[in-house]
Amino acid sequence: MKGFNVKELVLLTISSFLTAIAVQFFFKEYSLTPGGITGLSIVISWCTKIPIDIVSLGISIPLLIISTVVFGKKFAFKTVYVIFTIPLFLRIIPQISFESNVFYSIVFGGFLVGFSISIALYLNCATGGSDTLALLFNKAFKMIDVDVFIIIIDTLIVLSSFVISKKIITSLYSFLTLIVIVVTIRIFNKIFKGVDYGKTIK
Repeated sequence: MKGFNVKELVLLTISSFLTAIAVQFFFKEYSLTPGGITGLSIVISWCTKIPIDIVSLGISIPLLIISTVVFGKKFAFKTVYVIFTIPLFLRIIPQISFESNVFYSIVFGGFLVGFSISIALYLNCATGGSDTLALLFNKAFKMIDVDVFIIIIDTLIVLSSFVISKKIITSLYSFLTLIVIVVTIRIFNKIFKGVDYGKTIK
């Protein structure tokens, strides 16, 4: 497809890989659910015992269909690649415990996910998660930036994790991870030639 080259394929693969690493190496260890479809999938997985990768696909596919209609085939083609490779990496990469301090998991896990989302947004697509929802909402309410929608959506997911788990400390850690993710997105948004990810998808 025109506009989708090898460089973008490599970058999107890296994006998916980083998200899977964050989940398997840092988030699962402390049950962190810092929002996003990954975070929501973890919450649903807790309740249903369905594997996270299956839940992730079940949520992402309907979002993909809607975003294809709204943003077009190029957006969808790139996004679908990320949607399917994240669960693939989650299946391949084993959960590893580093027995580290939870704040290491917050910082490193949050950074990896933030960087992953930044790559996808820079390439004018999404990870199929809350960034997709945020872009859809931004399309309808252009006066509100994408990052604001990401914070709102992901905060609601973090709160849902607290309602389900009743673990206030875990939810607090998840919220701190969300902050790291959003800050990372903002930083790399400036690094990636100042791309305004609130206006990248027309």
